[in-house]
Amino acid sequence: MRKLRIGIVGMGIGLTHLKGYKALPDAVDVVALCDLNEALMTSIGAEYGVPLHYKNFQDMFTSGEVDAVSICLPNSLHAPASIAALEAGLHVLCEKPVAENATAAQKIVDVEARSPGKFMVCYNRRYRPDVKWMKNAINNGLLGHIYQVKAGWVREAGIPTKTGWFINKKVAGGGPLIDLGVHMLDLALWLLGYPKPLTVSGTVQANFGPHGLKIKREPTDPPLPPYDVEDTVSAFVRLEGGTTLNLETNWASHTKPGKDDLYITLVGTKGTIEFYVENYAAVDTLTFYTEVEGAPVTIRPGIVGERSDHLYAVAEFVKCIQEDSSSPATVHDGLTVMKIIDAIYESAARGNEIAVDAVNK
Repeated sequence: MRKLRIGIVGMGIGLTHLKGYKALPDAVDVVALCDLNEALMTSIGAEYGVPLHYKNFQDMFTSGEVDAVSICLPNSLHAPASIAALEAGLHVLCEKPVAENATAAQKIVDVEARSPGKFMVCYNRRYRPDVKWMKNAINNGLLGHIYQVKAGWVREAGIPTKTGWFINKKVAGGGPLIDLGVHMLDLALWLLGYPKPLTVSGTVQANFGPHGLKIKREPTDPPLPPYDVEDTVSAFVRLEGGTTLNLETNWASHTKPGKDDLYITLVGTKGTIEFYVENYAAVDTLTFYTEVEGAPVTIRPGIVGERSDHLYAVAEFVKCIQEDSSSPATVHDGLTVMKIIDAIYESAARGNEIAVDAVNK
């Protein structure tokens, strides 16, 4: 089997994708880069030996030089670039979120259905070894019926302002909900087998960013656009089958200095798993509570393995192309997450609980 020829669009998080592909020298060749910043693209191309450079992704897609692409652009460009690549017959690995809203995500769904290319959302957190342990534990029935999930990603001061587009609603689609919450929603839904979301009650607030608080800037950083997204989110989601999901996420809060933690708690009829990652720490992330002969038992699984989850996501993408297998993180998964996110924003605007399907007609 000849090597897959890979193109990468966007040299921000795209550099992480590039490193993932470079870890698979027997399977792929990274042959093309695309970015508006020619100096950056030239520098990365020289360092990693990538010969072809494009300023326009459409030119890359129709060049005949690539078989598969990573889309690593601002959120509002995910759908246009993914659709263009799929229409060119290419395989696509798209960074999260799949699009800036469910309407744009649905357009990818429609095109993907008639394209020969495979499509995968880069929900890289799924590929952590501790997360895989949780998935196996659930599949093996260790938790019984999971009736409640609590998930979150919280920061003390982590408003992403290096480039500016993260705080621009037109480009990003939202704030921490669509940046961090998207990961936690996918993890929770994936662990549960992606049940249908029924209703949502949500609140969004902007307590820090619009006032210039908890924003880390260097004197040489370019001016920022107006801050018009939220910085704090809380939501309650009812899922088919009776399970409930509580979500919290923020970019800023008065808490332990430097805090940047993510967590999931899955509460079941046979056991509970707590997953807690403190500032991306790689040890002691899991606690499993259960009962043996009527006595409570606490287990701390010793999970061994790398946490370079982007590398594993890239490897899974390449594997599904090589084996002609189903995408491990489908465009439909991405659409479901975006429907919930849209509903949270809509519920916050209305001030009441709403049906997910009522928002996304």
